[in-house]
Amino acid sequence: MIPFENDNLRAYTLLLRIEIALRELLRISLESEFGVQWRKRLPGDLLKKIKESQTEENRHQFGYVRLGPLYYLTFGELLTLLQQKSGRTVAEKLGGDCVLKQLENIFAPRNAICHSRPVSSVGLRTIETVYVEMETALTADGLARLISKPDTGLAQDQAATGLIPALKDALRDLPNLPPLLVIPEVLQTAMAQFWWADDSLAGFNRTIIEAAIALIREYNTLPAGVGCAATRQRFSEQHDMKTGIQHAITELEKVKL
Repeated sequence: MIPFENDNLRAYTLLLRIEIALRELLRISLESEFGVQWRKRLPGDLLKKIKESQTEENRHQFGYVRLGPLYYLTFGELLTLLQQKSGRTVAEKLGGDCVLKQLENIFAPRNAICHSRPVSSVGLRTIETVYVEMETALTADGLARLISKPDTGLAQDQAATGLIPALKDALRDLPNLPPLLVIPEVLQTAMAQFWWADDSLAGFNRTIIEAAIALIREYNTLPAGVGCAATRQRFSEQHDMKTGIQHAITELEKVKL
């Protein structure tokens, strides 16, 4: 056994939990403030870096689990977010400036572990102290729940699985000319994913999907009163909604489910 193996493994386990907790707390805070489009509110330079890092993992042979955008930021970048307005809520929840200072103190032992150097007894105690304080602030059960379900974002096949049934429902209901056709609930979340910006990453032609959704949205703005069914029918026929929605379904079925 490596002489410092046990200490490094203990320190790494705690660091993993600390960092996942920070990422999840930041995600919850940002989503609470900005809604499902919170990813777009991250600083532009960080967004660029996140997209580059995520693109590097588009190699199916490795079977990467696609995590949320905050998992592609360095520890230092996470601390920067904690010091900004949206992250201050998280920092205060954990103990304010005191805990931020302690998080900065684990940079050195963290770097030692990442480069296969001994964490040292002092470094291990520093990491253990931060973990205990986070556990105290969140409670043991609260911390356990937080790190048990890391943000995996939404994969392409998951998006297709959510979009296809909703579009099929719209296609089925269309001949009845209802006042409203349901917009897939998963749509906003899907469009917020990094891969939505690139057909080669999405695995389908997004323009076809977006065109079908745009037709449904426009249809939903038509008058819904008595005698307005003819208006909806005329719109549906003029824009060939049936074909547009069917094309979207067919396009999404290209994704390997």
